[in-house]
Amino acid sequence: MPWKRPSSVPYPKVWYRFYSRDVAGSGPSDHLVEYRVEDLADDRFEDAIRHYTENFAADEPLAANRGIINDPDALTDQHDFWRWCFDQKMTLVCYKEGSDEIIGTNLLLVKSINDAKKTITVRSQSTRDIIEIHEYMMTVRFNVFERLHVDRYLTAVGLAINRRYRGLGIATGMLRARIPMCQEFQIPVTVTDFTAQGSQRAAEKAGFQVEGEVTYDELAKVRPNFAYRGIKDKSLKMMSLWVNLQ
Repeated sequence: MPWKRPSSVPYPKVWYRFYSRDVAGSGPSDHLVEYRVEDLADDRFEDAIRHYTENFAADEPLAANRGIINDPDALTDQHDFWRWCFDQKMTLVCYKEGSDEIIGTNLLLVKSINDAKKTITVRSQSTRDIIEIHEYMMTVRFNVFERLHVDRYLTAVGLAINRRYRGLGIATGMLRARIPMCQEFQIPVTVTDFTAQGSQRAAEKAGFQVEGEVTYDELAKVRPNFAYRGIKDKSLKMMSLWVNLQ
Protein backbone atom coordinates (compact mmCIF):
# COMPACT_ATOMS: atom_id res chain seq x y z
CA MET A 1 0.00 0.00 0.00
CA PRO A 2 1.21 3.56 -0.66
CA TRP A 3 2.52 5.48 2.32
CA LYS A 4 0.00 7.75 4.00
CA ARG A 5 0.63 10.46 6.54
CA PRO A 6 -0.40 9.15 9.98
CA SER A 7 -3.42 10.91 11.45
CA SER A 8 -1.62 10.98 14.80
CA VAL A 9 0.76 13.68 13.50
CA PRO A 10 -0.78 17.16 13.74
CA TYR A 11 -1.50 18.92 10.46
CA PRO A 12 -0.43 21.56 9.73
CA LYS A 13 2.70 21.42 11.88
CA VAL A 14 5.73 23.69 12.18
CA TRP A 15 8.85 21.63 11.46
CA TYR A 16 11.78 24.02 11.56
CA ARG A 17 12.75 27.61 12.38
CA PHE A 18 15.84 29.53 11.37
CA TYR A 19 17.19 33.04 11.11
CA SER A 20 18.36 34.72 7.93
CA ARG A 21 18.48 38.14 6.35
CA ASP A 22 15.34 39.99 5.38
CA VAL A 23 14.74 41.80 2.10
CA ALA A 24 14.34 45.54 1.73
CA GLY A 25 13.30 47.14 -1.52
CA SER A 26 14.94 45.31 -4.40
CA GLY A 27 17.64 43.54 -2.41
CA PRO A 28 18.65 41.86 0.85
CA SER A 29 19.09 43.84 4.05
CA ASP A 30 21.41 43.26 6.99
CA HIS A 31 18.43 42.79 9.30
CA LEU A 32 17.97 39.23 10.58
CA VAL A 33 14.46 37.83 10.85
CA GLU A 34 13.01 34.47 11.84
CA TYR A 35 11.61 32.13 9.21
CA ARG A 36 9.51 29.06 9.89
CA VAL A 37 8.93 25.98 7.74
CA GLU A 38 5.61 24.20 8.15
CA ASP A 39 3.07 22.05 6.35
CA LEU A 40 1.16 23.77 3.57
CA ALA A 41 -2.38 24.20 4.91
CA ASP A 42 -5.43 23.49 2.77
CA ASP A 43 -6.48 27.13 2.63
CA ARG A 44 -3.18 28.12 0.95
CA PHE A 45 -3.27 25.58 -1.90
CA GLU A 46 -4.26 28.07 -4.59
CA ASP A 47 -1.72 30.61 -3.31
CA ALA A 48 0.93 27.90 -3.58
CA ILE A 49 -0.15 27.16 -7.17
CA ARG A 50 0.45 30.81 -8.02
CA HIS A 51 3.78 30.72 -6.20
CA TYR A 52 4.96 27.68 -8.18
CA THR A 53 3.75 29.15 -11.45
CA GLU A 54 5.65 32.39 -10.85
CA ASN A 55 8.80 30.99 -9.21
CA PHE A 56 9.23 27.47 -10.58
CA ALA A 57 7.62 26.94 -13.99
CA ALA A 58 9.76 29.63 -15.63
CA ASP A 59 12.94 29.06 -13.60
CA GLU A 60 13.54 25.35 -12.91
CA PRO A 61 16.05 24.21 -15.58
CA LEU A 62 14.01 21.44 -17.22
CA ALA A 63 10.73 23.36 -17.16
CA ALA A 64 12.39 26.55 -18.36
CA ASN A 65 14.15 24.77 -21.20
CA ARG A 66 10.89 23.23 -22.39
CA GLY A 67 9.01 26.53 -22.11
CA ILE A 68 6.42 25.17 -19.68
CA ILE A 69 5.27 28.65 -18.68
CA ASN A 70 4.18 29.34 -22.27
CA ASP A 71 2.64 25.91 -22.93
CA PRO A 72 -0.99 25.89 -21.69
CA ASP A 73 -1.23 22.09 -21.76
CA ALA A 74 2.04 21.62 -19.89
CA LEU A 75 1.10 24.25 -17.33
CA THR A 76 -2.24 22.52 -16.73
CA ASP A 77 -0.32 19.26 -16.25
CA GLN A 78 1.86 20.97 -13.67
CA HIS A 79 -1.10 22.49 -11.82
CA ASP A 80 -2.86 19.10 -11.66
CA PHE A 81 0.28 17.42 -10.35
CA TRP A 82 0.96 20.11 -7.77
CA ARG A 83 -2.59 19.81 -6.42
CA TRP A 84 -2.21 16.04 -6.18
CA CYS A 85 1.02 16.54 -4.20
CA PHE A 86 -0.67 19.05 -1.90
CA ASP A 87 -3.36 16.46 -1.12
CA GLN A 88 -0.68 14.13 0.27
CA LYS A 89 -0.19 16.69 3.08
CA MET A 90 3.60 16.62 2.86
CA THR A 91 4.30 19.88 1.03
CA LEU A 92 6.35 22.39 3.02
CA VAL A 93 5.96 26.16 2.97
CA CYS A 94 8.25 28.83 4.39
CA TYR A 95 6.96 32.03 5.97
CA LYS A 96 8.68 34.98 7.57
CA GLU A 97 7.42 35.49 11.11
CA GLY A 98 4.70 38.11 11.15
CA SER A 99 3.87 37.67 7.47
CA ASP A 100 1.67 35.33 5.43
CA GLU A 101 3.68 35.88 2.23
CA ILE A 102 4.88 32.58 0.78
CA ILE A 103 8.68 32.72 0.75
CA GLY A 104 9.32 29.17 -0.45
CA THR A 105 7.67 25.82 -1.06
CA ASN A 106 8.90 22.24 -1.39
CA LEU A 107 6.77 19.40 -2.77
CA LEU A 108 7.58 16.28 -0.75
CA LEU A 109 6.48 12.66 -1.20
CA VAL A 110 7.28 9.35 0.48
CA LYS A 111 8.34 6.57 -1.88
CA SER A 112 7.94 2.95 -0.75
CA ILE A 113 9.42 -0.11 -2.40
CA ASN A 114 5.97 -1.72 -2.73
CA ASP A 115 4.30 1.29 -4.32
CA ALA A 116 2.20 0.46 -7.36
CA LYS A 117 3.30 2.34 -10.44
CA LYS A 118 1.19 5.49 -10.71
CA THR A 119 -0.42 6.05 -14.09
CA ILE A 120 -0.16 9.72 -14.96
CA THR A 121 -2.24 11.20 -17.76
CA VAL A 122 -0.53 14.20 -19.31
CA ARG A 123 -1.45 16.56 -22.11
CA SER A 124 1.98 17.80 -23.14
CA GLN A 125 5.04 16.01 -24.48
CA SER A 126 7.17 18.44 -22.48
CA THR A 127 5.58 17.15 -19.28
CA ARG A 128 6.17 13.56 -20.37
CA ASP A 129 9.85 14.32 -21.07
CA ILE A 130 10.36 15.74 -17.57
CA ILE A 131 8.60 12.83 -15.88
CA GLU A 132 10.64 10.29 -17.83
CA ILE A 133 14.01 11.89 -17.11
CA HIS A 134 13.35 11.86 -13.35
CA GLU A 135 12.08 8.27 -13.46
CA TYR A 136 15.24 7.29 -15.34
CA MET A 137 17.49 8.96 -12.78
CA MET A 138 15.75 7.53 -9.69
CA THR A 139 14.86 4.02 -10.88
CA VAL A 140 17.13 3.08 -13.79
CA ARG A 141 20.39 5.00 -13.64
CA PHE A 142 20.43 5.04 -9.84
CA ASN A 143 17.83 2.75 -8.28
CA VAL A 144 17.38 4.36 -4.88
CA PHE A 145 16.02 1.28 -3.10
CA GLU A 146 18.84 -0.96 -4.30
CA ARG A 147 21.62 1.60 -3.99
CA LEU A 148 20.74 2.71 -0.45
CA HIS A 149 19.23 -0.58 0.77
CA VAL A 150 16.05 1.01 2.10
CA ASP A 151 12.36 0.21 1.68
CA ARG A 152 11.18 3.82 1.82
CA TYR A 153 12.56 7.33 1.49
CA LEU A 154 11.42 10.94 1.49
CA THR A 155 11.80 12.63 -1.88
CA ALA A 156 10.88 15.95 -3.48
CA VAL A 157 9.58 17.10 -6.83
CA GLY A 158 9.89 20.87 -6.69
CA LEU A 159 11.70 23.44 -4.56
CA ALA A 160 10.62 27.00 -5.35
CA ILE A 161 11.93 30.11 -3.61
CA ASN A 162 10.39 33.54 -4.10
CA ARG A 163 12.77 35.40 -6.43
CA ARG A 164 13.08 38.32 -4.00
CA TYR A 165 14.39 35.98 -1.29
CA ARG A 166 16.91 33.96 -3.28
CA GLY A 167 20.51 33.92 -2.10
CA LEU A 168 19.53 34.27 1.58
CA GLY A 169 19.78 30.62 2.59
CA ILE A 170 16.04 29.99 2.47
CA ALA A 171 16.44 26.87 0.34
CA THR A 172 19.00 25.44 2.77
CA GLY A 173 16.66 26.09 5.69
CA MET A 174 13.79 24.38 3.91
CA LEU A 175 15.95 21.35 3.10
CA ARG A 176 17.02 21.07 6.75
CA ALA A 177 13.33 20.90 7.72
CA ARG A 178 13.29 17.40 6.23
CA ILE A 179 15.36 16.12 9.18
CA PRO A 180 12.65 16.52 11.85
CA MET A 181 10.06 15.29 9.33
CA CYS A 182 12.02 12.09 8.72
CA GLN A 183 12.46 11.61 12.45
CA GLU A 184 8.75 12.09 13.09
CA PHE A 185 7.72 9.66 10.33
CA GLN A 186 10.61 7.21 10.93
CA ILE A 187 12.00 7.57 7.42
CA PRO A 188 15.77 6.93 7.40
CA VAL A 189 16.83 8.98 4.41
CA THR A 190 15.70 11.75 2.09
CA VAL A 191 16.76 11.60 -1.57
CA THR A 192 16.23 14.13 -4.33
CA ASP A 193 17.20 14.47 -7.96
CA PHE A 194 18.38 18.10 -7.99
CA THR A 195 18.32 19.75 -11.42
CA ALA A 196 19.88 23.18 -10.76
CA GLN A 197 23.26 24.31 -9.49
CA GLY A 198 21.59 26.61 -6.96
CA SER A 199 19.56 23.83 -5.34
CA GLN A 200 22.57 21.50 -5.46
CA ARG A 201 24.66 24.03 -3.52
CA ALA A 202 21.84 24.53 -1.00
CA ALA A 203 21.61 20.77 -0.53
CA GLU A 204 25.35 20.52 0.13
CA LYS A 205 25.04 23.22 2.79
CA ALA A 206 22.15 21.30 4.37
CA GLY A 207 24.29 18.17 4.62
CA PHE A 208 23.26 16.22 1.52
CA GLN A 209 25.81 13.97 -0.19
CA VAL A 210 26.04 13.23 -3.92
CA GLU A 211 24.99 9.66 -4.74
CA GLY A 212 25.22 10.05 -8.50
CA GLU A 213 25.61 12.71 -11.17
CA VAL A 214 24.80 12.73 -14.87
CA THR A 215 25.53 15.68 -17.14
CA TYR A 216 22.84 16.99 -19.44
CA ASP A 217 25.16 16.29 -22.38
CA GLU A 218 25.34 12.65 -21.31
CA LEU A 219 21.59 12.39 -20.83
CA ALA A 220 21.03 13.64 -24.37
CA LYS A 221 22.76 10.47 -25.61
CA VAL A 222 20.47 8.16 -23.61
CA ARG A 223 17.17 9.03 -25.29
CA PRO A 224 16.24 11.66 -27.89
CA ASN A 225 13.67 13.27 -25.56
CA PHE A 226 16.36 13.70 -22.88
CA ALA A 227 18.10 16.33 -25.00
CA TYR A 228 17.81 19.76 -23.39
CA ARG A 229 19.72 21.86 -25.90
CA GLY A 230 20.96 25.16 -24.55
CA ILE A 231 20.21 24.31 -20.92
CA LYS A 232 22.24 26.57 -18.66
CA ASP A 233 22.90 24.11 -15.85
CA LYS A 234 25.53 21.38 -16.01
CA SER A 235 24.02 18.22 -14.57
CA LEU A 236 21.43 16.35 -12.56
CA LYS A 237 22.60 15.23 -9.13
CA MET A 238 20.92 12.58 -7.04
CA MET A 239 21.69 13.58 -3.45
CA SER A 240 20.86 12.00 -0.11
CA LEU A 241 20.72 12.96 3.54
CA TRP A 242 20.64 10.22 6.17
CA VAL A 243 18.75 10.94 9.38
CA ASN A 244 19.37 9.59 12.86
CA LEU A 245 16.06 8.06 13.95
CA GLN A 246 17.07 7.34 17.55
